[in-house]
Amino acid sequence: MIYCCGGYHQPHKVVSLLPDFKYKERKLEVCICPVCNSLIAELTQLNVQTQKYEVFRPKRKKTSKFLKEIEAGKWNEIRVKYGSKSAAGFVFGFNIEAKDGKIYQYAVDFNGQKKLVKIVN
Repeated sequence: MIYCCGGYHQPHKVVSLLPDFKYKERKLEVCICPVCNSLIAELTQLNVQTQKYEVFRPKRKKTSKFLKEIEAGKWNEIRVKYGSKSAAGFVFGFNIEAKDGKIYQYAVDFNGQKKLVKIVN
């Protein structure tokens, strides 16, 4: 069931996706909301490491592009483009800040969030 416009709606299409090394029990549900007539997609998958279900739902404007990329088999690129890029584990370079005579080295993900890596005296 997919939630939209104050209620749960029955999906028109349910697709089981193949598992990979990080996720299993992957299910994609697609429906058109009867209230607002917008296309809605919801991806539910079980994370192998944490044993918790993760639900991903693209923004309404990007739903059709998301579905086209899944049909084209570009799953590895989708996880980076949509949703939390910090969860994907990609960081670029190290930004260095000098404060109080110490050097702080940060790793920055694609959302722009800094993560302290090391403090050098």
